[in-house]
Amino acid sequence: MLKKSLFTLLSLLLTIGILSACSNEDVATDPSTEDSDGAATITTARVLDDGTVFKDGEDVHDNVVTRWAEEELGIKFVTEWTQPNDEQFNTQLRLMMSSREKLPDVFLVSNNNIKADLIQSGLVMSIDEAIEEHATPRVKELFERFPEAFYPSTNEDGERYGVPRYSGGNGSDTLLWIRQDWLDKFDLEAPETLEELEHIMDVFVNEDPNESGRDDTIGITFAAGDEGFRGGNIADSSWVFGAFGDYVPGNWSQAADGSLVYGSIQPNVKDGLSKINEWYEKGYLSTDFAILSAGDAQESFISGRSGIMAAPPWAHGYPIGEIAQVVPDAVVKPFPHVTGPNGEAGRRGEGLIVGSFLFNREFEHMDKFFEYWDAILGYTLGESEHFPHGLFEGYDYVMQDGEPVYNIEQFEEITGEDHVDPGRYFLPTNIPTIPYEMYGLLEEFHDTGRDPVNGYEANLAGREKDYIHAAAIVNKQNDIRIVNEFSGPPTDTMSSRSEHLERLEDELFVDIIYGNKPLDAFDQFVEDWLSSGGEQVTQEVNEWYESVR
Repeated sequence: MLKKSLFTLLSLLLTIGILSACSNEDVATDPSTEDSDGAATITTARVLDDGTVFKDGEDVHDNVVTRWAEEELGIKFVTEWTQPNDEQFNTQLRLMMSSREKLPDVFLVSNNNIKADLIQSGLVMSIDEAIEEHATPRVKELFERFPEAFYPSTNEDGERYGVPRYSGGNGSDTLLWIRQDWLDKFDLEAPETLEELEHIMDVFVNEDPNESGRDDTIGITFAAGDEGFRGGNIADSSWVFGAFGDYVPGNWSQAADGSLVYGSIQPNVKDGLSKINEWYEKGYLSTDFAILSAGDAQESFISGRSGIMAAPPWAHGYPIGEIAQVVPDAVVKPFPHVTGPNGEAGRRGEGLIVGSFLFNREFEHMDKFFEYWDAILGYTLGESEHFPHGLFEGYDYVMQDGEPVYNIEQFEEITGEDHVDPGRYFLPTNIPTIPYEMYGLLEEFHDTGRDPVNGYEANLAGREKDYIHAAAIVNKQNDIRIVNEFSGPPTDTMSSRSEHLERLEDELFVDIIYGNKPLDAFDQFVEDWLSSGGEQVTQEVNEWYESVR
């Protein structure tokens, strides 16, 4: 009787959880797959955060994009539910999966664990046949160019289940941001090597660059409180390890024989730890950097106490741009990553995708999905028959004297309305990106000064000069990217041992940097890591790698 009562209560709570997780804007589910006027209905669900701003009178259900899709492509999109962030979105997916509730026709999944569970559940469809039958030549060419983008949504039999939502490829790769006004104050040149960077840090720490009269500055901002040294991009330190070899902590990268090895146990990481320990001993680092999150660590740079921080190009606005509110005269400029003793350089590389579109196994309109995908991909490629000037007039551009105006200030002066980004309305929650395309264009604009030739290029060319310069620097250093080749769900041994293995790593790295243990303790750590499950994890990672390739 008790078991039956508990089961009834659990079922009730599960039902309440599913209903309460839905947005207030939810609409009725299970619509007809074809409208009375012949339009194909495609249901979806999405994250709808504060970054998506609609014009007055529009919302996620009715806006310029949904009307365009229905009028031009014969597709009626029905957003069944929304959530404000990935965490809540993933929670709702899990609830629906566990209760075997019907999923939307198409939805974006960024979490590899949920992706793997959905594939195993049988609730989503394999898309190999649909790609062959319905994908356009330029979509197929993109898929063939980046086959690794399918790895996170490929099952053990090699069947593909998810259409990649590509990242910028290198969009969150880092470079160095340095106080140019401090460099100028001491007649310092831009650093090209670790040795030259160390000299700059020494000056920033010991020569009172902020003229406070106190010993209150550090050389560089690091953060190791989020994921240890295994990830992150604001206050990143991966480039220090990359200056000594081809591996960075936390990444699974190819060895000479083509197999994957774990970066944190490679010899060059030991060299990197030695260098960071040296910097710590000289006072170049904050004493509490090991426990600081990126959000906390960045305050040292924003407040004017630090002269150097690694971060992606997009950080020029936030957090780096925040320094103007504290130190109005500060000048911050982007610089390439420096080389190590043997002329090597390396940085952690962003993954190829930000998620995969999965499809309900009963979905009947893959032909219309690929038609839609091709139409908006054409905009990114500058080959669009639908968007010759920009996306939508009165949203991201306005016509004046027969010419499109993209500048936001001019747009708002002409229209008397706020400029909005209709790209956020699309199914991918933005216009499609193509790896390395955006920074490649920004590098071209920076180096040649040529004019943009379409709306997509105009949007890029109109961005801040420092952002464009930083993007050009990152793109020129693409050859130093060190990527994580493992993009599958956690292996069996990872699931049971990763917490222990990560704790071993984090504690040892911090102890070496703080001088609590000698550098040679790294060698014992490698042995302990392998014997505590790491060797089995390595075998499982390589079994996955072979299966998806």
